[in-house]
Parts: sequence; structure tokens; C-alpha cells
Amino acid sequence: MPRRLLLAIAACLVLIRVPSLTQPMGPDQGLYAYVGDRILHGELAYRDAWDQKPPGIHYVYAGLRAISRSDVAVASAELAVALLVAGLVGLIGGRLAGPAAGWIAALLFLLLSDPSMDRYGGVRVRAQAETFIALAIAVAFVTAIADGRWKLARLFAAGLAVGAAFTLKYNAAIYLIALLAAAALNGGITAAGAAAACAGAVVIPLLALSVFWRGGALGDLYQATIVYNLRYSSETYGSRLGVLWYLVTFPIRHARLNPLWFTGGLGSLALAVLGLRQRRLWIPLVWVGAACVSIAINGSRELPQYFVQAAPALALAAGVGLVAALTPAPAPARWIVVLAVAYGCWRVGSDPFPKKIAASVWHDTRYLFGRIDRRTHLARFGGARDTDKYSALDNVDIGGFLAAHTQPDEAVYVFGFSPGSYAYASRRSASRFFWSRPVILDFDGSDPRYGVAGLRADLERSRPAYVILQQHDWSPDVQDSAPFFLSQPSLAGWLRAHYHELHPFMDGFSAWERDGR
Repeated sequence: MPRRLLLAIAACLVLIRVPSLTQPMGPDQGLYAYVGDRILHGELAYRDAWDQKPPGIHYVYAGLRAISRSDVAVASAELAVALLVAGLVGLIGGRLAGPAAGWIAALLFLLLSDPSMDRYGGVRVRAQAETFIALAIAVAFVTAIADGRWKLARLFAAGLAVGAAFTLKYNAAIYLIALLAAAALNGGITAAGAAAACAGAVVIPLLALSVFWRGGALGDLYQATIVYNLRYSSETYGSRLGVLWYLVTFPIRHARLNPLWFTGGLGSLALAVLGLRQRRLWIPLVWVGAACVSIAINGSRELPQYFVQAAPALALAAGVGLVAALTPAPAPARWIVVLAVAYGCWRVGSDPFPKKIAASVWHDTRYLFGRIDRRTHLARFGGARDTDKYSALDNVDIGGFLAAHTQPDEAVYVFGFSPGSYAYASRRSASRFFWSRPVILDFDGSDPRYGVAGLRADLERSRPAYVILQQHDWSPDVQDSAPFFLSQPSLAGWLRAHYHELHPFMDGFSAWERDGR
């Protein structure tokens, strides 16, 4: 296929992602944005703003918020990373099986990893920690299997990339094993090479650790990112056997639902056989396997962002596997297989994937050209009261209310899962527990700085101008935020003693104003 035609196809696949720049940030992205804001104000994650994600994603968002406080920064980061990963996947595929494999892998990645195939146009999965993990690991693999001199330096650099991924999510440590295996399959690895990769992998985590050591927040870092996450993940598994069973079954289940997992699975099967004669062809398999293990460590909640990190590996396996398997076959056989795979992609899942992408692009394009007003546009992203704990429109409205009714130096408090409201208001939370689930779970409640006691102490100290309680968010998993808050004598008593409720207020929320304002 002519190079110009391939470039034109790639440009079209990028172009259809451009309207997504109009989308708001999702719920998790609101968490990261708020912590990023506090970092820019000289505060420290976990000590001053408590979230269970490792620190890397918070510093990424601090950088994004320093560039722009607009929602477009989040979607732009997603698009930029997609372009970089596509290029890196194409480069790796070209090294393993020739230019055709590289182009196919890159194009499959751009098409089949489009977040628009997820609910609400993909707003929940854009610019997640896994998005940046995918980029870091792609950099690691392309560096590790490069040919030429300076092999130890390249392995050290590859290790640095894995270390960056580790600071985004600790389960990404598994990719260090995959990296060493890939280097071994690519021509062998010495003890010195393995040591160089391992040395590179610890640099960025040690730098991050030093930041929290100097800030006196090592204990909070440990509780938030290790203890809480181990509890969160283990909630989904009944036993160790359950972990293994999930690891074995979820790729098959997703291959029946997602076209990228379908094509990546077929490519992986082909490479498993072809690699017996050419070991380098197992490199994509190593990457896919590590991604699956990393996903399983997260737990079996099947949250869509967990699977984002596997997208480059699956596209690479599909591209390399397809080319390596079909090159010896006659042209008619090749076309029959390609058409059969394309038809399988079309039939995977409940709706054809082009239909999902088209619906999202059409909506965002209409908003981009003024055919839909902003409130109607935002209302598309969450807000179904029976199923969603997040609503983009509610976050924007609460942020607007708080910005209009408070001064920039006043603290506010939103107890629920609407952290984007702080970012939209440019206001500081009155408590480091700026979202409610850790408090509702009574996480580390024996420590007076945590749980209801810790929240009450924060609120008394900060005296927020407004307290907003979200009425529908966590049930049936745990109790909803507003009923929980008002059922706790120490919290409800403090609220009613110093605040009065505002009527009317937004549907799904209650607002309390401090007396005397």
C-alpha cells in the first residue's frame, strides 16, 4: 500500500478524534486536577489532598493545570499521547516484522483504542494513569529493543521509563520483567544489562519518595497508595485462585466484546506459534502478558481505564502477528483472512464499533460548531441518577456556584464524588478528604487523623463557607454520601450547629451555608 495512502488513513483517524477536545474531564480526572492544583499551591498529595492513586498522575496533572486550567488540557493530553504511542508501536512493529507490520499496528491502535467506543464518548478513560503508563512502556520497549551501540545506556533509559510508569501505578512494576524478557528475546541480555535496567527503574520512584520524606508524608503515602489499594483490590477477589481465574478468563471475555482485544488475541495466538522459529516475535506476547497481569492486580471491577494500558501491546500483537502469519500465504488467502478478521471486528460487542465512534464524533462536532448549547453538551456526560455517581454538568454548576458565592481564599467542602467542582471553582477543600469514599469506609479509622474524626477535625479547623452533600453516589457499594454524613452524630451536630440549609438547591445535592455570612 502506498505510503501516502497510509499517511492519509492515519490523518483521518487522528482527525476524527479532534472533536473530543470539547469534552469535559471525567470524575477521576477531577480528582487528579484538584490534587494537581494543590501541588501548584505548594501543598503535598496525601498530606494535604488525599487520593489513593500513586503520585505520578498528580504531578502529570499539576503540569497540565500549569499549562491550562481548561478541560481541553485533559483531552489534548489524551490525543497527544495517542499520537506518540501510535508512532512508537509502529516503530516497534517495523523492527520486528517490517514496515507493513508497523503501519498496521499503528493504524489499528489509532482506530481500535479510540476512547469514543466507551460510554459517554470515552470521558471516563481519557488521560487516565493507564494512558501515560502505555506511553512510558512503549518508550521502554522501543528503547530496549533498539539495535546499535550503547546497549547499557539504552537499557538504563528503558528502566527509567518503567520507573515513571511505576510512579503512576505500582502494578506497573511487572513491566520491568517484561522489559528484561524483551531484551533477552531481542538478542540476549547480560547481568550488566539487567542491572542497568533495574538501576534506571528505581531513579524516579526514589526521587518521588524523597519528596514525601522531606514533606513528612511517608506515612500518608503508604496508607493511601499501598494499604488502601490492597484493600480496594482484594475486595473483588474471594481467594488467590480467584485472581488466577480472572487473569485467565478476562482476556477471552474481552475478546468477545472489544475489537482490539479480538484482533490482539488472534495476533497473539499466531505469534505464540511463529515465535517457536523466531523468538523476537514473542516480544509483543510478553508485553500483552504483562499488561494482563497489571490489569488483574487492579482487581476484577472491570473499570474501563484498567484496560487502556494493554492497547499498544494488543495493536502490536495484531499487526506483527497478521503480517508474520500471512506473508508466506498467496494473495487470495491473505485477503480472505483480512476480510474475515475485519468482519469479526465489526460483529464483536453489542454495537458495531464504527457506530459508537460516529455517534460520539457527531455529537461533539455539533457542539464544536454551535449546533448544541453547552448545558446540553455537558448533560451527555453522566448524570443518570440510578446508575451514575458523576455528572459533568453538576460539577460545573457546583463549581460556578462556589466561585460566585465565595472569595478565592475561602475554603469550601463537597462531600461526595464531584471533585471537579473544586477545580471549576478554583477553591480549596476544607478537608484533605476532598472526596467521601475513604471516610465512609472508615479507612484507617483508628488513627484520629482519618475517618469521621479526622474529617470533623479538618472541618472545624477550616470552617468552610459552604458544605455541599451529594445525595446519590456510592450505593449499593457503600452508603451514599449525604445520608452517611447526616447519620454521623459528630458531623451532623457540627453542621446543624454552625450552618443553615439552602432551599432550593440543585437536584441530587444539598447545600449548607455557614451562619453569619
